[in-house]
Amino acid sequence: MEFRQLQLFVAVAEELHFGRAAARVGMAQPPFSQQIRRLEAELGVELLTRTSRRVSLTSAGERLLGDARELLAKRREVITTVQRAARGEAGTLRVGFAASSAFGVLPRIVLRFRSRFPEVSLELDDRERLDHGAALLAGELDLAIVRAPFRHEGVTVERLLRERFVLALPVRHPRAREKVITLSSLASEPFILFPRHSAPGLHDTITSMCIGAGFSPRIHQEAGSWPSVIGMVEAGLGLTIAPLSARALRPKGVVFRALRGASGWAELAVIFPGQRLSPAAAHFRAIAHEMTREGGRG
Repeated sequence: MEFRQLQLFVAVAEELHFGRAAARVGMAQPPFSQQIRRLEAELGVELLTRTSRRVSLTSAGERLLGDARELLAKRREVITTVQRAARGEAGTLRVGFAASSAFGVLPRIVLRFRSRFPEVSLELDDRERLDHGAALLAGELDLAIVRAPFRHEGVTVERLLRERFVLALPVRHPRAREKVITLSSLASEPFILFPRHSAPGLHDTITSMCIGAGFSPRIHQEAGSWPSVIGMVEAGLGLTIAPLSARALRPKGVVFRALRGASGWAELAVIFPGQRLSPAAAHFRAIAHEMTREGGRG
């Protein structure tokens, strides 16, 4: 029994006329009638009662009509689902991201992706000690948003944006009223940074900037997310050097000041395994570039 036979049967069962049913499916009547006979022979039952005046369904035909409609509808559903998955409009997308990238543009990327592809199940992975490169190559993630520079053999890295660093300090700090602060003047200050294993590129960039300014940063505290880092700054536990977009956190007890002598950039990148991108991952990557371009123009 083939789907085509079921389609022909449904047509004649609904029309109750072989000529009209054959015309409906674009066939000549003789081969149409032969297909219905073949279906009855395969099932070993009579589906239609035929007279010179009328065609009617037998009890077996009535039962098959309901089942055939369900099977054909399910077939259409399966075809549509597979085609949507092939276009990246359905399925599951696994996106990793580092805590150091979890503010600013990332939430807007996720919102736009969800609005455009609501039938894609988006799984976000923010495990602190996750090796994003290894997870991508092992097939545990489809792509990730991380702080750059990022290097891992077999992983493609595409920069999304870069932004200036700023200094975050408590509003009660003696230098909070200064509009621009020279990096080299902070040698004696306690710093709050991400642990290196959490954001090695960001950590190394900040450390290298300080060394370039003549000192190694005195790391007083470490925290695994920007809200925690900024919260510690607000509590007066130290200062931090953060990407400009960290201002979006809008802490009441923290001010952000321009840094003079800070030569590095805070960079955000999208990474994925080799050149292998699923259709849904390709859509997410395109939206990530789109959103960061819009942010750059803003």
